[in-house]
Amino acid sequence: MVGSKPVRLRVGVVGLGRLWETRHKPSLARLDDRFRVTAVYDQVCRRAEIEAAQLGCAACEGLSALVERPDVDVIYLLSRQWFGLHPIALACAAGKPVYCALPLADDLEELEQLVGLVESSGIAFMPEFARRFYPATLRLKELLATELGAPRLIVGHSRLYGFDRYAVPGPTTQIAPAPLLIDPGSYLLDWCGFVFQSLPEAVQGVGIRVLPSTDPGDQGSDYESFTARFAGGASAQISYGLYHRASWGDASRFLPSPGFQVYAERGIACLEMPERIQWSGGAGVKDERLPLEPTVGDVLNDHFHRLVRGIHALAPTIRDALTIARLVRDLRRSQLEGGTVLRTVT
Repeated sequence: MVGSKPVRLRVGVVGLGRLWETRHKPSLARLDDRFRVTAVYDQVCRRAEIEAAQLGCAACEGLSALVERPDVDVIYLLSRQWFGLHPIALACAAGKPVYCALPLADDLEELEQLVGLVESSGIAFMPEFARRFYPATLRLKELLATELGAPRLIVGHSRLYGFDRYAVPGPTTQIAPAPLLIDPGSYLLDWCGFVFQSLPEAVQGVGIRVLPSTDPGDQGSDYESFTARFAGGASAQISYGLYHRASWGDASRFLPSPGFQVYAERGIACLEMPERIQWSGGAGVKDERLPLEPTVGDVLNDHFHRLVRGIHALAPTIRDALTIARLVRDLRRSQLEGGTVLRTVT
C-alpha cells in the first residue's frame, strides 16, 4: 500500500450514459484488481437500479447518500445531469478523490471556487483530458522527442455529426449540448498545449453560424476556429464544427477525414484520432495504426489510480482545467471583440 488509500479502490459512479458504457464500465471491469464499483447514482432512478443489479452494487437515491457511503473511496463524475458540478463540492467535504469527465471551462467563476475547495480539502482530482492519452498523441510525443524535433505548427479540423466530446459520430449523452467553444474547443486547446509543452501567449477566435438554428434560444456558433500563438513563433490553427445531416445528407462520405497535421523541425506528422499517425522524417513516409490496448479508458484510470495512491502519474490537474478555462474566456472575448487577446496571467 502507498499513501492512505487501498490498492483496490471502491468506486461510486455519478451519472450513467454513453461515456460510462463505452469507456469506463469496460475499463474498470478489466482493471478489477485496482477498482470495484460499489455504488451508482443517476437522475433516472430506474437506470441506476438496472445498472446496480448488473454490477452487484448499490443504487443510491441521492448524491449525498452515494458520496457519504463508507464503502466508496473515490467518485467518478461522468455525466452532466441536473446536478452539474455539485458532486465535487460534496466529495471535497467528504475528503474523497474525484475523477471528473465533465467539461469544466464553461463557468470560470464556479471553477475558481471549486479549485479553492479541492485544494483546501487536499483531495486528488483528475479532469478528463482524454486526447492527451490517445495512442496517436502518445506516439506523436515519442516522435517529436526523437525523429521529428520540436513542433512548430499544428493545423487541424474536428467535425462533429452531433454533440460528442470526442468528435466521434454519435448522439449526445447529455441533457443539453455544450457550446462548441467548450466541447470540443477547450479540449483541443488543451491538446495543443500538451503537444507544445507550453501555454499559448495569445489567442484569437472566430465563431460562425452556418445554418439557422431550429431552436430560437440557440444563438451559438456551429463552426468555430482558433489560432493560438506560442513562445518562439510556434502556433496552432484549429477549426471544429457541426455537420448537419438533415440539411447535407450523405455528403460527409465524400469529405476528407478530419485530422491534425503537426509540422516539426525535421518532419511532419498527420494524425487521425485516436489511433492512426502518418509521419515523414529522414527515412521516408510511415503509416502506423496503433493498437488500442491498453484502451484510452485503461490509461486514464491507471493514472487516476496512481494519483490517488500518491504514486507519480501524468494525470492532469484541476489547475490545468483552470488555465484552459481562462484561455476559453480569452477566446470568447476575441470572438466578441475581434482581434488577438494576450493570455491573462492570474
